[in-house]
Amino acid sequence: MKITGYLSEFSLGEIFRFLEQGQKTGCLSIKPLESETPLMRSCQNCYIFFRFGQIVAATRELDHQGLQQLIEERGFIHIATIQRLLKLYPLNQPLGLLLKSQGALDSQQLQLLFKQQVLTPIPELFSLTEGWFKFDANHPLPLEEMTGLSAPPRDVALVGLRLLRDWTPLMDKLPLPDSTMISLSEGQPPCHLSSVEWQVWEYVDKTVTLEGISQALNLPILEVQKICFRLMVAGLVEEIINVSMEPPPDSPPATPASSEEISKSVSDSFLRGVLAFLKIKAEPRV
Repeated sequence: MKITGYLSEFSLGEIFRFLEQGQKTGCLSIKPLESETPLMRSCQNCYIFFRFGQIVAATRELDHQGLQQLIEERGFIHIATIQRLLKLYPLNQPLGLLLKSQGALDSQQLQLLFKQQVLTPIPELFSLTEGWFKFDANHPLPLEEMTGLSAPPRDVALVGLRLLRDWTPLMDKLPLPDSTMISLSEGQPPCHLSSVEWQVWEYVDKTVTLEGISQALNLPILEVQKICFRLMVAGLVEEIINVSMEPPPDSPPATPASSEEISKSVSDSFLRGVLAFLKIKAEPRV
């Protein structure tokens, strides 16, 4: 199974939720389009690997060398040592678990490697306004790139957006200050929230606008908008845009309809409904 499309049609958060809820296994490829701004052209291709809906690895290249280079950059093990171990032991499990079983890496080091491997490329992907994606369920999982650890996509999305520094490409996607938020999940949110995210979460479903939340928590409105956007990407809340029913200030006041006009409108509408009903009843049945 292969699924392809553009990030202008489906957001990365929506793709993540689809793969997580469908417990998909395979490779998600993300490629920025050449039409992107110079800022976005600095983004590189990214390949994110899923196993039963969980993220197990992320790489920039498909050469199966990314994790080994990361291990050497961290000063944990030289690549030459890893290559010697791979000659002695067949790779029938994630590389991280193999190195741990041989005493070359410990659990804490694997966690550091996984966080750096996954959270380095993913945050900037949310800044893409235009990009192409493909999910290939037939792509084999690269054991050479896997630490043996995994994480839910919505948690990765939340953490990734917390680490995002430049929000400029996302400014037009932030919820409006006069909008309210409603919950899409029953009870407690199914993922870990930071303390400030919890504070904002307490106002979900309470018809309080983002501006009201900002004032109540003494937070900048932009910070509240970013937090609500993160919750939206994770599929926890939905924005409800408040539509003003007041006429524009320059528009002339509406002229109230007379009782005769109202009566005539109702009568005409009622008559059309009756005629339509009689026409249906009169049609012969097959």
